Amino acid sequence: MPGGALVDAVPDGPSRHTVPDILNGMSAPDCPADGDETVWRRGALTRRQARGDVWLAAGLLGLGLVTVWLASVAVEGSDVQAAAPPEAMAWLVALCVPTALRRRAPVTVMAVVSAVFILSQLRGYPDSMAPSIVEFLVIYTANAWARWRRAALVGSAVVTAAMLVWLGVAVLGPLQQGGPMLSSTVAGVVYSFVLNLLFFVSAVWFGRSSRVSAARLHALERAGVDLRAAQELVAEQAIGEERTRIARELHDVVAHHVAVIAIQAGAARRTLDRPEIASGALSAVESTARTAIDELERLLTVLRSQDRAPHEGPTGLAALPQLVADTRRLGLDVRFSTHGERFEVPESVGVTLFRVVQEALTNTLKHASAGVADVRLRFRDRAVEVEVTDDGVGGAGSRPSQTSGPAGSGLGQRGMRERVDLHGGELHVGPHAKGGYRVRAVLPAVRTTSLAASGPAARSEQREGRTT
Repeated sequence: MPGGALVDAVPDGPSRHTVPDILNGMSAPDCPADGDETVWRRGALTRRQARGDVWLAAGLLGLGLVTVWLASVAVEGSDVQAAAPPEAMAWLVALCVPTALRRRAPVTVMAVVSAVFILSQLRGYPDSMAPSIVEFLVIYTANAWARWRRAALVGSAVVTAAMLVWLGVAVLGPLQQGGPMLSSTVAGVVYSFVLNLLFFVSAVWFGRSSRVSAARLHALERAGVDLRAAQELVAEQAIGEERTRIARELHDVVAHHVAVIAIQAGAARRTLDRPEIASGALSAVESTARTAIDELERLLTVLRSQDRAPHEGPTGLAALPQLVADTRRLGLDVRFSTHGERFEVPESVGVTLFRVVQEALTNTLKHASAGVADVRLRFRDRAVEVEVTDDGVGGAGSRPSQTSGPAGSGLGQRGMRERVDLHGGELHVGPHAKGGYRVRAVLPAVRTTSLAASGPAARSEQREGRTT
């Protein structure tokens, strides 16, 4: 039974390039174990695959016609008893036609073709090449395409055993009739037995290897789909977070300065009969508008830059005294005090605390009808805290929706909470127990180097800025 030319007719064994190699550590699920068909199954046979099986059956039939003719010519005039040509053609058709259904009913086709193979050889079918190719193909297909792997393996074992029994009977039969047991004959029997055993085992191995490769390919495709979905989700989240960040930055930059401009413009309108006061208010409007334009330009520069390098701007804990002074010029009595041993904090923490104080003072100016605001900056061992309180309207629901001023949108409080949440901090916003309103933010910060240890100049600066 020839088998050397059959290797090119089937796919290679399992791929050496696994899913972890391709997807950077993403592991593919293993092939289903014998008896466990819940992990993966082949999909339905496509029309293209079905047409391919029909054409393959026709090709095998054509090949069989050539080989059976050549075999008939070869045994003509010898003592070999070969089947008549019509009978040989019938056996050839019975062998090749079932292969058109080899992937629809692989185990059934394997059983039918194997039975026809043995019967045709018993009836003296003159050729063995085409039947061997067909037999290899159906055993391979059964192990590669059968719905139940265990059924295919058991069926292949039964077919292999039946073939070997038939081979033993065919070879040893003449010897039992009194023929001499020559060593060359025994060697030929053993050789034929080993060759055919390797033939059938290789058919099973190639089929199961094809199934493993298909399962890995399916896992790779599924991982690719999941990866693309995850990438799209991450991209959507990144876009949403970027839009939120831009909205938060714009609100922080615009809301405070526009509120100041509105207050100063109103003061100028009410004091038109006193030019010196109106002039001062209009100068404040001009200065605030220029400051807002500068901050917007810096924000746009950061948004356009690829490296997102930090920019110098009026933010951070060092800018709190200037923010307090600017707010005082608007008519609000703002008191600023620092508590605890001051130390350096990350820039992002300082910016967040500055924006919280800025938003709190802006809301006090816009909504609270307050006369006094108190800003406290506290340095703890593992945290930094800012607290802004005022003596204005602090009843429930008074800010930002129902106040003596215009109704607020609530975007400021949302922006403060988003900033604080980014650092794993705490934000408390609501009426104060003693009246008025309170905004309190606590951000984690590890004490590294205190300003007091930086030198006399730093200690002098800390003493001067302790209470203003």
